[in-house]
Amino acid sequence: MSDDQTAEAVVHRYAVDVKAFDASGKSFAFTVRNRRCWQCQQVLDEMEVVIGDAKEHMKEISSCCSAKPDYLLPGTPLTEAVFRLLLANGNKPMTAEEIRDGLGTAWSSVLYMKDLSDELLIKLVESKNDYSIGPVPVKK
Repeated sequence: MSDDQTAEAVVHRYAVDVKAFDASGKSFAFTVRNRRCWQCQQVLDEMEVVIGDAKEHMKEISSCCSAKPDYLLPGTPLTEAVFRLLLANGNKPMTAEEIRDGLGTAWSSVLYMKDLSDELLIKLVESKNDYSIGPVPVKK
């Protein structure tokens, strides 16, 4: 492979495919709402907000909930953790390296780290999963 081909190597990014998520019979907005911290959930319950807008929930997750120490606990299953990280990032596409770094930061105090290799993360997000996380098509 020449240097020109190497320089043009595609960096894959991953996000939740909201349309696929909703098509699977689950509500993306409701699922995102349920990832809010318990304080936010209490406020929503008092306001009788059953679902709400997914984008608004993600903004609050980013500014409030993701800053709470229990948002991304070390015992969180890896796919759920990636989902929560993507929500905290507004579902903006992230590379495997960005995902790894985000989880590594969240779990930095853990003595025993989970395997967060790029290979494992790529395999995880490129295989069928309950969160409809997958590669984002590259625009040419």
